[in-house]
Amino acid sequence: MKIPLLPPVVPPHVFCLMADGVTWANVRRDPVPGFVDSRHFAYPPNTLGSGPSGTPLFTRDAIADAVEVARKLSGGLSRASVVFPDSWARILPIDFDTLPDSEEAVREMVVWKLKKLLPGISEDLSVVFDQMPKAGEEGELRLLVAAAPSEMLRSIEQSFESPGVRVGALAPSSLVLFDGLSPVLGSLAGGDYGLLHRSPGSLVFVIARDGNPVFFRQRPEEEGAEAEDQDQEVRLSLSYYLEKLHGAGLSAVYVHDAAPGRELASGSALPVAQTRLSGALFSADRGFDERVAARPELLSAFAAVNGKS
Repeated sequence: MKIPLLPPVVPPHVFCLMADGVTWANVRRDPVPGFVDSRHFAYPPNTLGSGPSGTPLFTRDAIADAVEVARKLSGGLSRASVVFPDSWARILPIDFDTLPDSEEAVREMVVWKLKKLLPGISEDLSVVFDQMPKAGEEGELRLLVAAAPSEMLRSIEQSFESPGVRVGALAPSSLVLFDGLSPVLGSLAGGDYGLLHRSPGSLVFVIARDGNPVFFRQRPEEEGAEAEDQDQEVRLSLSYYLEKLHGAGLSAVYVHDAAPGRELASGSALPVAQTRLSGALFSADRGFDERVAARPELLSAFAAVNGKS
């Protein structure tokens, strides 16, 4: 499933935007997958603003220093993929009785539905969507929709254009993880599998079948949330998958915790033992896990390049 917010270009350079800084990675695909190099940069003072919903607005100077260093270290940088936190977007399935034929008409209907489902959002949203499998032959049409503030996305593009970098793909981290890693994870699982991803401010649970998400749930992740709340969320999601989506059961559950510090989900909440996403699953180099442990957002950077043409 390809659901980037801009047309995909797949250079080896990926910038992962965070609340406090940006992480750059030069991703190696061959002969051994991994990272050629990576660095984290704090944003210079007074280079980020705030939009109406609290999402950041980037000035032209926000990532200029990071691009300059990355360009010197890599010997050249004109294109890059950009990943941003799930908490800066809303990602959700939406059901429809029917859909119009034209993509623009579908987009207008999606935006109308979003305004009904997410009251209180007044700013303009950029939306992308892709069709999800129906819940049975008589099920409704379902789209997986990702929405983010248009002003924020424009500011990100402009901040990269200023130092001469063209943004090829711009997407939330969970969608990048799923899209980039699903060919490998689906093959390893041999059936339906779950992907549980926690990042600062967001918890995402995806259930996939044959390379497509049949279930997607994003919820805000409060800093003081109890582990029991997460377990309850997982149990409710699994119940919906089994009862409403007629799921056959999960063969595997893969976990990536990009906001470590407390337990993500207990074993009792999951039907199978969880598998931490690690370099061994992708035949990555020896330093892969050490880099990801230090900067968990690097796994999304790897996924943005891994498996792409």
